Amino acid sequence: MRSLVLSCFLLLSLSGLTQLKAKIAEEHFSLLEYGLCVDMFDELSDKAIKQGFKNENSWEHTRKAAICHFYLFEIQKSCDRFKVLETHGKLTKSDLEYYFKAMRALGKYAESISLIEGRKEIVQQSAYLSAMLTHATENMSLFKDSSRIKLYDPGLNSGKGDFAASYFGKDLYYVSKSKNARNFKSLYAWDLDYFTNIHKATPTSDSTFLPGTLEKDQLLSKAHDGPVSFNAAGTKMLITRNLPVGKGSKVTKLVIYFSELSNGIWTEPVLMSINLEGYNSGHAVFFGNNDQLIYFASDRPGGKGKSDIWFSKFENNTWSTPENVAGINTTENELFPYLLDNTLYFASEGYLGLGGLDIYLYDPSVNSLPVNIGYPLNTRFDDFGLITQDGITGYLSSNREDYIDRIYYFRKRPITIKLEGFVYVQYKEKEALASQIVVLTEIKTAHTDTLTSNELGKFSCFLRSDGTYKLSTSKEDFILISEANVETNDLNTDTTLYCELGLNPTTIQIRLRVTEARTGNIITGALTSIADYNMNGGSPILTDELGMATFKVDRNKSYWAYASKKGYKDDSQPFNSENTNDKVIDLELKLPPIVKGDRFKLENIFYDLNKSTLRPESKFALDKLADFIIKNDLKIELSAHTDARGSDAYNLKLSQARAQSCVDYLITKGVKKSSITARGYGETKLMNKCKNNINCPEELHQENRRTEVKIL
Repeated sequence: MRSLVLSCFLLLSLSGLTQLKAKIAEEHFSLLEYGLCVDMFDELSDKAIKQGFKNENSWEHTRKAAICHFYLFEIQKSCDRFKVLETHGKLTKSDLEYYFKAMRALGKYAESISLIEGRKEIVQQSAYLSAMLTHATENMSLFKDSSRIKLYDPGLNSGKGDFAASYFGKDLYYVSKSKNARNFKSLYAWDLDYFTNIHKATPTSDSTFLPGTLEKDQLLSKAHDGPVSFNAAGTKMLITRNLPVGKGSKVTKLVIYFSELSNGIWTEPVLMSINLEGYNSGHAVFFGNNDQLIYFASDRPGGKGKSDIWFSKFENNTWSTPENVAGINTTENELFPYLLDNTLYFASEGYLGLGGLDIYLYDPSVNSLPVNIGYPLNTRFDDFGLITQDGITGYLSSNREDYIDRIYYFRKRPITIKLEGFVYVQYKEKEALASQIVVLTEIKTAHTDTLTSNELGKFSCFLRSDGTYKLSTSKEDFILISEANVETNDLNTDTTLYCELGLNPTTIQIRLRVTEARTGNIITGALTSIADYNMNGGSPILTDELGMATFKVDRNKSYWAYASKKGYKDDSQPFNSENTNDKVIDLELKLPPIVKGDRFKLENIFYDLNKSTLRPESKFALDKLADFIIKNDLKIELSAHTDARGSDAYNLKLSQARAQSCVDYLITKGVKKSSITARGYGETKLMNKCKNNINCPEELHQENRRTEVKIL
């Protein structure tokens, strides 16, 4: 009996102790004192697991153990506790959000997506998880710039927690847990670390600093101090601090104080009117060079989620009612704003990043949505508090190594945009142009550079990442097919661009070979020329020892080639240079030796209709004939012939008149009157069957209408 009583008493005592421990743990949890209650909840959770969760409250103990571990950055332990809830089907919407974040903090990206894909009924209740599921495939793009960004330790970290750097001239102000600056209550119950204080570090080079020194006086209070930020002139300061919600309350909220530099001393910080009692307001920064505009983080009503980025303007000697920044805030936390020109940098856990807080940039003139700045500036850990003066170098805070906050210096290698090009002439195949000058023009500035192609027709250069460029080239006897246009404004990764500049030839080479008509032997010293149908031509050329003469003519035209030499009849040949990509057109003219009694047709002799008047285009052929007669000291008969249409007498008269017109013209060109006879044969010497009253096609009639030369 005595043993039974003692056993019951012991059980009642143990039960009472458990209830008391649970009550104490709950009180610490409600005050966010996770470091003081995590072990208690672990013990209570382990006991509940061992007993098979007989008490419904025991689920809550496991849940709060998981949350404590989460906020203490004991992420694997947090996942282990949430796994217990998952196994027993006890995950709530809030649990699933924590569990999802914890998995991503461990880098388990695929597992985190699988976790929420299998619980879509809960996901539908969470705007955050719904957004994460929508953008589930975007992670890999965040690693694309990793090769051009390097991070360094600037030398000021204590290893106990340092974060949120701020520029002050060449110095850096930052927040640190490295020193106990208070005589009592030196540890913060959230994580059992020292309270945060403001430190100042002095540079030893462009990117390294001596360990920081604690700032006292107006910058040191009884609770958390920092972050701190300054206006561009370094005369105004914004300080984030803790302030109890009410008199004697253990609950504190972040608030923003303001101080000015007076005679080299900061004035006593004053609580700003933009704070809202009972809500957090902190991480305040001035808008670039404009100290009449402040951006800050707050969880006040009217926002999109837990903590949003807000702004306030200094108007009429007072700060305006804060407004929520449009376009960036989510249902989760947005913190640590920083502004460079029109670009807003901030940290958020509301987008599908790499885990924890990620840093984003947003420029409403360029981006429709905030852009994750990617790895390695962001990691699966918390990354926040980025500051930069040029977008290339700067500082950020991260707990990436061991869940202890540190400040990192970063340097971005500028985006490399290489332009490679090829310049060519378009013949049947593209033919590379070596040593060809290419002109590169930047459209906005009109600045030009010249590039030169190599022996393969290739050229290259590097371009800026914010330009619009035009490339062109020119060459005598060629015309550019089209200019090349290149834009680099939307490029944010190392890129190689390619363009081609093609030139169409406007001329073509004519290789004219002159031979003896009967034997095929080459004729040297023959006079050759090329003329178009308007009788425009270049200077005559004598054939060389190979019987060759070379000309350059325009493309896409029709021409006649002529050759003559004393003792030979002239020869001519029509050709055209249209629609050809050849470099050379080869022609051969064959000169028959002059023999008494030979007769040949004189080409390209034209008269006005039913008249004997020579048309202008006939004169070129007659000029050639005059030269032929004089050069060879010939006597000729020039005869004109008609077709059979019309009366015999009329045709005879017309042909005689036409022959005489030719003779008269030749005499004006120096031919002796005694060397030339005009004969009109009318229709007496037809070339075919098209006689009177016989129906013939026009081309046969044309064959009969001719002008002939007979060697006398």
